[in-house]
Amino acid sequence: MSDNTNFVVGVLVGGLVGVAAGLMLAPDSGEKTREKLKEQAKVVADDVRDSAGEFTIRLKDGAEEVMKKASSKIPYETLECSLADAEKKLEELEGQLDPGS
Repeated sequence: MSDNTNFVVGVLVGGLVGVAAGLMLAPDSGEKTREKLKEQAKVVADDVRDSAGEFTIRLKDGAEEVMKKASSKIPYETLECSLADAEKKLEELEGQLDPGS
């Protein structure tokens, strides 16, 4: 796995462990506990979105670097089409991570 994938998995697992610990150690009523869990879930979701955003930026930078190196060997039109396809796929993936957008 890549470092970015490991980080996202770590954030998710850490969030789940935090939620579980919160449930087991909660001295509050069920209603207060549920509210705290909702807040924590939002924090974890925000962390995942941030990580995904950083990953997307790195991926785009990497794609641009590959295009620069390959431009002398592959026709520019082919590279431009491939980059457009990759950007479309990234937008689809981002939409799946953030269905509200």
